[in-house]
Amino acid sequence: MRNRLFIVLIIFFTAFSWSHRNVHAVERVVLNSIQTDRWYENVYLMADKIDWMTFRNFTVQIGDKGELLYHFPKWESGKYDTHLFRDDLDGNKFMDVIIVLDNFKDPIHVLQHELDPYQVYKEVPVEPVNDAIKRLVRMEKKGDIVTITTKQKKVKINVKSFHYTTVKPSSTEVFIGIDQVNYSVLKHKIIADAPILITIGGLIGSLKLTYDWNGNGYDVKSVSFKRYVPHQYD
Repeated sequence: MRNRLFIVLIIFFTAFSWSHRNVHAVERVVLNSIQTDRWYENVYLMADKIDWMTFRNFTVQIGDKGELLYHFPKWESGKYDTHLFRDDLDGNKFMDVIIVLDNFKDPIHVLQHELDPYQVYKEVPVEPVNDAIKRLVRMEKKGDIVTITTKQKKVKINVKSFHYTTVKPSSTEVFIGIDQVNYSVLKHKIIADAPILITIGGLIGSLKLTYDWNGNGYDVKSVSFKRYVPHQYD
């Protein structure tokens, strides 16, 4: 009788363990892809779907055969869209892969296409937007005037015209909305558009940061400012 009860308990706990494991099974999904005319140039971005708003344990697959797989277990992305680009960023006539994640702490990655002597992709560093702005831009607010200084230009903006009621003239706050930075690739360059705010929701313009290859990775070479023009309502 005891042996039978023991066997029943083993079966019960084994079944419970498997059912519990299946409830929390991780789903592997393709988050994004680039389709080309050549099967060996197609790109797939895959990850584990942890829950409805979290993706981890990424893999980048180059080509349809699954021979070129690059694993990035520390990457993490949120519920908003990822973005994939293919472009020759460094001018070596090979197409690199650029991945943009929904993660303002770790938003962008570049897989450099090299021949070593075979086709390989190697991740190279990309300068964080915050670091580049500290290095290349000076922003300050005195009264109603915000001054933005880059290597190319100095701009003064009277923020009174924006009619942000929560902003006091005595406030010196002016900052980058780092969680709202948008990345794109244009004419073989990585572009980051970083909004400038003087309060939450208080947009006054944006910085356009253009990246270039430095021999080891990508850092920002130029910065330009564009003033925000509020919509006019009748």
